[in-house]
Amino acid sequence: QAFGSRTRSGLELAGMAGDDRRYINGAEAEDLDAEDLVPDNWFIRLVHFIAWLLTVALSILSICFIGYQLYSLYLPYCAAKVLGDKTYRFPEYFYRVWGNDATDLTSEHWGYLAACSSVTFLSIRYVIPQHPFTGSSESHNKVD
Repeated sequence: QAFGSRTRSGLELAGMAGDDRRYINGAEAEDLDAEDLVPDNWFIRLVHFIAWLLTVALSILSICFIGYQLYSLYLPYCAAKVLGDKTYRFPEYFYRVWGNDATDLTSEHWGYLAACSSVTFLSIRYVIPQHPFTGSSESHNKVD
């Protein structure tokens, strides 16, 4: 089917017979895929909504876990190290996982905190603002 004259997202698509070539966003109209102009259907919107909702829930849960770990493990450990408290003991759950001979937080522990914090930051900064409630886009223009 040839492109009829219509407007989508401010782009006018005109019939392209023979040598009459129109340019759309700097690309030849022949290179335009028809699926690039298809609006999101309900299934894609539903998947986007569910993925976004899961991201929000997991980000909130991650913030809670990070806060709990900072409160119960990292900050008291750092305070004991700075103040020179030799009697400091980790919470009991720490010894169940790492054994009774654990005396310091290793780079593995700090790495877990950094990884969780980084992923949570990226999620909050770049994923959550792209919520599905902005309205449906009328078309998706491919960017090469």
